[in-house]
Amino acid sequence: MSVELSTKVLDHLGLVSGMCDELDIVSQIDEHMPQDLAQREVSIGTICKASIINGLGFTERRLYMVPSFFEGRPTELLLGNGVQSEHLNDTVIGRALDAIHAYGITALFAQLCPVICKQLGLITRYAHLDSTTFHLHGRYNSCSPPEDGTVLHLTKGYSRDHRPDLNQAVINLITEN
Repeated sequence: MSVELSTKVLDHLGLVSGMCDELDIVSQIDEHMPQDLAQREVSIGTICKASIINGLGFTERRLYMVPSFFEGRPTELLLGNGVQSEHLNDTVIGRALDAIHAYGITALFAQLCPVICKQLGLITRYAHLDSTTFHLHGRYNSCSPPEDGTVLHLTKGYSRDHRPDLNQAVINLITEN
């Protein structure tokens, strides 16, 4: 009786996958995102987990190369039962990214963060908000009003450099603890 053994490279990706499982990222994303499993074999949450693993795999693989990244790796162990590397092609990932964009990246992030912070025991007691301005030389869109609020709009305004004639940009940063 012979036993066939095989090996697959796991590297540090098991830790990344384990942390995603601990934080329940897949089911949290799937809870908020509409699923169309008729067009793909895996959920959007699983695609996000695969993207996280791919991004932290230190290979800088493009979307069309994600399946080759997972070849030779234990995809079922990393991503879940039945998930194969060919399920993660660029079309599937692109459609998942389109669905996330349509849902709203900021909205999804805002829904995931409080749950994850609570699971990790990250309690915010203090926060600090700081802002700074800088000026820009040249011609920008300051003469025309912003179309929909998603485009950065530079205007003339208060300048700490005492140059109110230049276009101003403001950056805000908030930190906690």
